Amino acid sequence: MVGVRAQYDTEFDRLLDQARELLGAGDDEQLTEANLSVNQALVLRPDSVDGWLLKCQVASANGDDIAALAAAEMAFTRAPGRAECMYWRGAVLGDLGRHREALCDIETAFHALCDVDFWLLEDLFYEKVMILEALGLAEAAVATCDAGLVQCPGSALLRAALVPAERARVRSTLKLLRGGAG
Repeated sequence: MVGVRAQYDTEFDRLLDQARELLGAGDDEQLTEANLSVNQALVLRPDSVDGWLLKCQVASANGDDIAALAAAEMAFTRAPGRAECMYWRGAVLGDLGRHREALCDIETAFHALCDVDFWLLEDLFYEKVMILEALGLAEAAVATCDAGLVQCPGSALLRAALVPAERARVRSTLKLLRGGAG
């Protein structure tokens, strides 16, 4: 066990890495263990933004949107200017059906992006598309997909999101042409 621990600077790092691996395994049965690991890490460093963000992801994967929002809020209060904190809070608010608040957080996250956050860009566009669709704003969702594909041209995620957004846009156009019937 000594050799394994040597690769980590601290027990906190080991626990977070373990939680990430368990979460990334995509096995629902390992989520309980991931939650335990991240909780143990947060006991060691309760002010860790990364710990709270990981707690948010684990809770979200468990389908516990209330716990995910609480963890996102804990991260946000510790780093209100960090794009990833705004992204996760917005994503969870969207899951809770609080779409206007979610859209506000996602928009704010776009403005807070810096060079080290480029990896988050595709997810921000995708989340914004999903929120716009939930709000019934099909034209805006399609425009957001298009803008996202300009920034992330290889994005399979945004290409997949474009199809339902395009369909919703066409449906809303037909509804207008039919005088609101449909």
